[in-house]
Amino acid sequence: MIPLFNPENKFWSFIGKLADLVCLSLLWVCTSLPVFTIGATITAFYNFTIHQVNDTESTVWHGFFTAFRKYFKKATCLWGIQLIGTAFLVCDFWLAWQYYLSHNEGFGALLILSVICCVSFIFFSCFFYTYPLLAIFDFPLKKLLSHSFIMAMGNLPVTITLWVCWGLCSVGIYYLSGVFFVWIGLAIFISSYFLFGVFKKYTGELTEEQTLHARRKKRCKEQEVI
Repeated sequence: MIPLFNPENKFWSFIGKLADLVCLSLLWVCTSLPVFTIGATITAFYNFTIHQVNDTESTVWHGFFTAFRKYFKKATCLWGIQLIGTAFLVCDFWLAWQYYLSHNEGFGALLILSVICCVSFIFFSCFFYTYPLLAIFDFPLKKLLSHSFIMAMGNLPVTITLWVCWGLCSVGIYYLSGVFFVWIGLAIFISSYFLFGVFKKYTGELTEEQTLHARRKKRCKEQEVI
């Protein structure tokens, strides 16, 4: 019975992670209320949970708000891109659906709907990876978008698993909407395990690119000083 009450026991460590997850979920709700901050809060959430997976997390309050401040600008830009892209795809789908109905469900209209659905799948799949990539590697926006596309399409089994994970989250929110933030927190936490595995495959390549990017920034600063 003694190992059971050992604070270093894996069971209690997991319980501690779940307790941190509840606190993070509450922080996420509070800091997402202005709406335009949602991108930064998602990034901060992923930053903490991916470090949880690797057992390198700090305290909830410090870890969350440090990441929130650090990635706020880029994450807000990504959130804006996501909102614009989502609005564009929703309008396209609605117009294609009206076209489909007005043309007696013809093959051409069905083809247009299929293309829009495929584009939507790719677009939202990329955003499963974009915020976590920012949270861990802090790439420029262009590289965040390109790498998220490469990872989403190059790891389709994981991408589909993430779709299932967020689909189950949506079901949980539908039936227990009062604790919607806990379902979102669980989805991010579970997703982090899969994303961490994907990132490990690319760590060497990404680390090399990070080093090159840091060198370029250093050269720019040196030139400004001169």
